[in-house]
Amino acid sequence: MRYLFVVIMLMMAVSFAFADDIVTMPTANQLKAGQVDAAGYYLTLHVGAPPNPQFVQYQTLYVGVTDKLEIDAHRSAVDNNETATILVASFKLLSEGPQQPDLVVGCRNLAGTATSLDNPGTPAIDERAKSEKQSYFLSAAKTLFFNPKKPGPPLVRAHLSVGTEDWTLLGEKRHEGIFGGLQFLLHPEVGLVVENDGRDTITALTLMPKNTGLTFKGGTYGKNSWVGVSYRTTLNF
Repeated sequence: MRYLFVVIMLMMAVSFAFADDIVTMPTANQLKAGQVDAAGYYLTLHVGAPPNPQFVQYQTLYVGVTDKLEIDAHRSAVDNNETATILVASFKLLSEGPQQPDLVVGCRNLAGTATSLDNPGTPAIDERAKSEKQSYFLSAAKTLFFNPKKPGPPLVRAHLSVGTEDWTLLGEKRHEGIFGGLQFLLHPEVGLVVENDGRDTITALTLMPKNTGLTFKGGTYGKNSWVGVSYRTTLNF
């Protein structure tokens, strides 16, 4: 019984240490009531010279409304020209325990905002229509310890999701069908991420200085590269 208590406490600590947003991909990571996470990213695009887009600035705001409901806002600006903000809602169906995973259902682009790029040679009206669609996902996650007899880092959090097509990033289809990845916590302050969002393989190194609420992160997004920083705190609503 004492071991079970330790495992549950470790799971709670791990859920706080991991960044809930893995470069915008839906997961079963979920904030608790009153928690707020704000992040900013810079994606360098390797898609050829102008007029192809060169970079994307991306900001996210996550708010834990209750222990089960989270509302997010994602804002993107492409080459400082095209800007769009989408809303995301997710609801926790199950909380992780020794035998069961976290399970979350959600919807991206609640308001049906147009977000796609007017890429050269692409009919803009068709791309806009695709990006205005809502997309839905069901995500599960389970924390696995490398040494079950001594819970704690190093450990891995496995993610598996199923979803409908999402066109809200770079006007490209993502999150359709099965997607997921792995988050590694190598040390309380150091993590690694490898995932696939249904289109691109994404990698990251995360650094979480102790007692700061900050997470510094960076890696690859398909053939593109990115860096970011997030800050988490708890508010008293």
